[in-house]
Amino acid sequence: MRHALTLPTAIGPHLLRLAPRLPLALGAGPALVVAVLPLALAAHPGQGDAALLLRVTTVLCALPVAFALDDPAANTTAALPFPPALRRALRLALACAPMAVTWTACAFLLRAALHPYDRAALPLPGLALEAAGLTAAAVALVGLGLRLTGGERGSTLAAPGSTLLLLVLTLSPARAELFAVPYGESWTSSRWTWAAGLALGAGLAAALLREGRGGGR
Repeated sequence: MRHALTLPTAIGPHLLRLAPRLPLALGAGPALVVAVLPLALAAHPGQGDAALLLRVTTVLCALPVAFALDDPAANTTAALPFPPALRRALRLALACAPMAVTWTACAFLLRAALHPYDRAALPLPGLALEAAGLTAAAVALVGLGLRLTGGERGSTLAAPGSTLLLLVLTLSPARAELFAVPYGESWTSSRWTWAAGLALGAGLAAALLREGRGGGR
């Protein structure tokens, strides 16, 4: 019990030093600018435009997660007396939590910019599913990147891989299905597609981030 209470204090400073502060700031800052712009200009976007802007903030919030587990001193940190799975889980939390807070703030800022009668029609849970799916894909790519770089720089693969994935999704013929107009005819089926993608991404991330040779220090 005493060890459990002292663990966060002992490992906390180390994890904070490794937090990808610059990528997180470069994602959160522009995302908040995009979200606050309609309010600042006293504009009232339609439901579709608000969903599009929120999807832009989703990309800006998901990409920084690619840098969450970069650790140039992986050989040194592997000797720390803490389970690798715990270290990685806490580091992911330190990266994902501020991005989740940023995305939520952006969602409510954009919702506030809508006309009052349009606000209830903005499907935030459904759009949040897209954000979760893209984030899970980024984490899975981080896990693969760590295995290819000896546990040091998951972003080597995850950053370009996440960007390429986004390009493929937005340029593919299936983009109208994936990024459906809220409550359009493809909306419900696209939510099932994103839910399946989230489950797949989370499963791959869990498998790739397990302790193992090369990637699981």
